[in-house]
Amino acid sequence: MHGSFSPDGRSLFLASDKPGGTGGTDLYVCHKQGAGWTVPQNMGPEMNSPANELFPNAGSHGTLVFSSDRKGGLGKLDLYASEFEGSDYSLPIDLPAPINSAGNDIGWALNADGVSGYFSSDREGKGAIYAFLKKAVPFQDCVQQKPTQPCYAFEDKGSFNTDTLPLRYEWDSGDGQRQAGLNTSHCNARSGTYPLKLNIVDTLTQGVYFNETGYDLEAIADEQAVIDGPDTIATGVDVSLSATESNLPGFTPKETHWDLGDGLLANRDNVSHVYMDAGTYRIRLDLIGGHNGKGGFDHHCVFRSLQVLNGYVAPAFPTPVLMLAQSRTADYEFRYTELPNDFSEASLSEANDVLYAVELFTSTTRIGLGDERFSGVRGSYPVTERFLTRSRQYSYSISGGRTPLALYDAYAFATKAGFTESIVKQVPKEKPLDVDDAAALPLEALNNTIVRVSSVRFKSGENRYDQRFNIILDKIIAVWVKHPEVELVIEAHTDDVGSEQSNMSLSQERAKGMVAYFVANGIASSRLRPIGFGEDRPVADNASEEGRASNRRVEFRLSVPDDNSTAQP
Repeated sequence: MHGSFSPDGRSLFLASDKPGGTGGTDLYVCHKQGAGWTVPQNMGPEMNSPANELFPNAGSHGTLVFSSDRKGGLGKLDLYASEFEGSDYSLPIDLPAPINSAGNDIGWALNADGVSGYFSSDREGKGAIYAFLKKAVPFQDCVQQKPTQPCYAFEDKGSFNTDTLPLRYEWDSGDGQRQAGLNTSHCNARSGTYPLKLNIVDTLTQGVYFNETGYDLEAIADEQAVIDGPDTIATGVDVSLSATESNLPGFTPKETHWDLGDGLLANRDNVSHVYMDAGTYRIRLDLIGGHNGKGGFDHHCVFRSLQVLNGYVAPAFPTPVLMLAQSRTADYEFRYTELPNDFSEASLSEANDVLYAVELFTSTTRIGLGDERFSGVRGSYPVTERFLTRSRQYSYSISGGRTPLALYDAYAFATKAGFTESIVKQVPKEKPLDVDDAAALPLEALNNTIVRVSSVRFKSGENRYDQRFNIILDKIIAVWVKHPEVELVIEAHTDDVGSEQSNMSLSQERAKGMVAYFVANGIASSRLRPIGFGEDRPVADNASEEGRASNRRVEFRLSVPDDNSTAQP
């Protein structure tokens, strides 16, 4: 008896007192197969009880509702609900009053809206059909509102004494705000990833002289309903409170409930109110709804205090902070302590074997060193060209030193020469590497290494090399077989025979010849960058044939991309 089809019509739920059940009448289910049906299967001891289970109803919302006179109910036959979870139904739970009563409650039917429907009951002495509408009871299990903005204090000892130069330390918080000093605090307006930087700034140009350290900071605000408004107000003054700044991704509120703490309730996103009496009022906000706009009865309820004083007082917002401190040891240590109870840390290693240079600018396209824009500095400082594998850019710089502050004169000269975006950058010191050792080294040891090969020789004016040199190239290929992450810059050079322009073109063709061999042997072209330097970088005197032969060479620079540049605090 009491058959009920599932919404798709392929399952039939029914009640039966057939032998072999758990109690008096049990719930069974059978499924459509072809033109017929399976034998009804008992739905098991978790669904059924030693008492009677009757009137099953398989609603369109994945819930099976039935009646049972098992122990623990409010009356005779009570309504129970079981949710379908993946492949089976959950343990039945009895529906609360006023749905269930001391009488018999049976025959549940839910409407398509999921919140209204009908059932039968004899709670008033005779059988009748009752209509119901589910409503939320606001202000259930409210919690204290947490700070709404991620706030931080930045602390650093600083590595350099800038007192003797027109330089100062400055924090760049990554959201457009900059604050002078080694110790400061800041609040981000919203959650996000912010590139936090500690810079040394030139006070004359207000430009960044040197970036001492940087960190991608994950600023995360708590997901919660938010009471947006002042913490302290005056009596007799209209105060505005809003729920629109709530941070609840994916959640769509259908109802907004306010308890303003003095007996007044409201149901709008934005409310205005006047408090006539001084005191501390407990404001409550409850947003009720569901995910993705589908409705529901999930609650997000928060409360916070509002101080009302006689006379005017300026609003005061507390600023809890997340501490960022840097320890000056051999390694950088970034420590984060979120008040009051969250602690985690991350560390970045500082390379000890480094040099510094004044970077004039970077470019995605290559610019010849003979370009007229370098004429203002070339007479005083040689210009160096580098290819930056991480950013895929060409960098042009002057001078060099072992500390950033030692380059201030060169920096000032560059800015006066028109390079207003100049900045002191760290340049990893080259690590010479023997080609026979390269394949045996671990991946991290290959970064910023250079293999100088003197056994390759080009005839003057030609881009072809002796094929016996392929033995060396095969050793470079062996590095890729072991470490496919490695990127390679192939630098080819010439002697000074011929014009500068022809030598630059010739060296580029020589580098491309190496690339062709690597690609033919399975190396991805995206990992290769051929660069010809022409006669710009001699290693020997071009006055002799022996020197010119040494300058007709190729060099391999190996680097390892940093795929973990964004740290998580």
